[in-house]
Amino acid sequence: MSTWSGFDGLGPDRSAQHPSVKRLRRLVRQAKARSSERAFVVEGLKLVEEAQRSSVEVEEVFVSRDESVAEIVERSQSGGEVVHVVAEEVLRSSLDAVNPQPVAAIVSTPAWTTTDLAVDAAVLVGVELQNPGNAGTVIRTAEAAGCAGVVMCSPSVDWLNPKSVRASAGSLLRLPVLKMTFDEALGLFWRQGRSVVATVPTADRSYDEVDLTQAALLLGNEPRGLPGHAIEAADEKVSIPMSGEVESLNVAAAAAVLAFEGQRQSRARLTASSPGS
Repeated sequence: MSTWSGFDGLGPDRSAQHPSVKRLRRLVRQAKARSSERAFVVEGLKLVEEAQRSSVEVEEVFVSRDESVAEIVERSQSGGEVVHVVAEEVLRSSLDAVNPQPVAAIVSTPAWTTTDLAVDAAVLVGVELQNPGNAGTVIRTAEAAGCAGVVMCSPSVDWLNPKSVRASAGSLLRLPVLKMTFDEALGLFWRQGRSVVATVPTADRSYDEVDLTQAALLLGNEPRGLPGHAIEAADEKVSIPMSGEVESLNVAAAAAVLAFEGQRQSRARLTASSPGS
């Protein structure tokens, strides 16, 4: 049992039947609840701390009696956030991770809009993605490569799924992520003046032969790739040349190849246009 006095005044441990604990479980397990309540769950010390420092609203914080959560509890108290103390076994049974940490939080879904997608950088576009870990990694990759954001085209997996949240490593708290139909996404890209680029194994042009600096980069379903209608709608079709007998890349790996090539092209342009170059 922790000797840290910061738990004093927070009251007795919440039971598994407490309304807030029930809400925590519901948001972890049900995409419908995350959508209707406009909220999702972040788990672990690092992600909860990042949520507290971000622009999203932290609605409720759940901690077990462990000294490692001291700073989070103090920050929650100073920020007026509701803190619930729960027994370790209750928190473990409520969360999704195999080895859950002693803290989780319910946070409001970021209210990104199409105007948040800057037009001077590429956008990664998930078309019917199904794996939540891949979806989260795509979001993390997009931030790392300086992309303007990510668009998830329904019926892609819920990007606020706990596995997606963990895989994003906090990027979804900072990077614009929008969900819309493919047709809505196409309309947005045309209005923004973006080229739409599809990765197809049989394409004649390599990905590094096409301007990707402001493109909408289409990423397909894990087992099947891009659907036919998405390929047909693309302005450019490119391939990622591979050696050996490998037929395809994991969608998150393909996203990294395309996004960082777009970043490389942007850096090359800046270098070429700088004085004395």
